[in-house]
Amino acid sequence: MPLTNWGEAAAFLLARVLTIGFMFFAYPVFLSAIYLQLVRQGGSNLLMVVSQGVAALMWLVTLVLFLLFRAGFGAVPANVAPDRRDAVTTSGGEIGAFVISAAIVMAAVTGVNIWVLPGIYASLRTSGHMQAIVGVSLSISVVASVVFFLVFVTLRAGMASPASSRASP
Repeated sequence: MPLTNWGEAAAFLLARVLTIGFMFFAYPVFLSAIYLQLVRQGGSNLLMVVSQGVAALMWLVTLVLFLLFRAGFGAVPANVAPDRRDAVTTSGGEIGAFVISAAIVMAAVTGVNIWVLPGIYASLRTSGHMQAIVGVSLSISVVASVVFFLVFVTLRAGMASPASSRASP
């Protein structure tokens, strides 16, 4: 049994593109002022807590959009709902796989943001290539999304199988 299908991958891609696109709009319009105020009031620790909360919220929005788009595309995999390909459905195992995958990716991206990106951004600024910073940020988002989907599909396959909606004989 295949772990996923192209329709499900497209549903995730669309959900993630919408949430990432929203964040690239929301950050300069709303969040940058809030983050600046948080740094002034509570330092970088408070900023880290709030930014992780925003990231977790965006993963939750991604989950809801993903489930809706997956059903709309008729792409619910058989290992999730064997007889309901177009249902907005999920299971505890699938939600668990999503949460674990999101936590793994958030931890990895946080590590990259703390230890790798400051040097890259400083190098781009000093060499006069500030316009490349957006490209680097988007690249990190794309890589994180691909890694997330692969981890999610793999973890979901290891979680408990869903119960069939058919009655047993």
